Amino acid sequence: MKKKITKGHIVIVAVLILLSLICLYPMWYTLIVSFSDKAYVEGGQVWILPIGFNLKSYGKILEDKVFFNAIWVSVKRVVVGCSVNMLLLILTAYPLCLPGRKFPEGKFFKWFFMVNMLFNGGLIPSYVLMRQYGLFDSFWAMILPGALPVWNMILMMNFFRNVPYELNESAAMDGGNPFQILFRIYVPLSVPSLACLLLFQFVGHWNSYFDGLLYINDVAKQPLQTYIYNLSMVLDFTSMTSEEIISLAETSDKTLNAAKVVVAMVPILCVYPFIQKYFTTGMTLGAVKG
Repeated sequence: MKKKITKGHIVIVAVLILLSLICLYPMWYTLIVSFSDKAYVEGGQVWILPIGFNLKSYGKILEDKVFFNAIWVSVKRVVVGCSVNMLLLILTAYPLCLPGRKFPEGKFFKWFFMVNMLFNGGLIPSYVLMRQYGLFDSFWAMILPGALPVWNMILMMNFFRNVPYELNESAAMDGGNPFQILFRIYVPLSVPSLACLLLFQFVGHWNSYFDGLLYINDVAKQPLQTYIYNLSMVLDFTSMTSEEIISLAETSDKTLNAAKVVVAMVPILCVYPFIQKYFTTGMTLGAVKG
């Protein structure tokens, strides 16, 4: 039987479409501003479509060789950082998910991680600590301070608790050691949750700029987000050619910042569709304690 469409359904669909447009318009506006001419953007005439189409803002970003080096640093940071994060998350969450009779010390470590998640020394002690460790201008300065994200570790621990403990006992009776049980049983059964947390770590590493700004003084070692943050902050006109000064005059902070956002957003948009099917499952798995 064909379902009758009521006025209420029409109103709900209209409201959802309106909300979708409200959510999508900022992204669309950023895109069209990045492709518009400086004069029209400064005059507030760009609303729906780009006006005075040009690629000057993108050209300013792409013409610098440091840009491509910054991309490589960010890619390397994402690969290494996500690998370290996920490995530590798995190795830490597994023993903490075990029953108290199997790992009595687990309660102490849970409180230890919880206290460290809620309280920290602050920015200045962190800065001094990194200097004392000799990690300034080091790639690892962007990896080690956040190597174990405690909140994600708690999520991972709850995900592992959804794996029936009987599987653990059965594997142990068959002669499996803890590492075999972890990587042959728990990890394969937790792929949705791992993919969800991997996405969180990917976005966090890719979008992070402050640690590169704080700990990395060598421009050649800074990640992409730090590079595009500094792009409009420091302009040395004495080292610019006449063509570069003319190109700079044809761009504005609005078009340049819009181009930055678009460039930084592309990798996330490329990766997200491949992980989307795991996202909902990973978010809900472990949400209910039973």
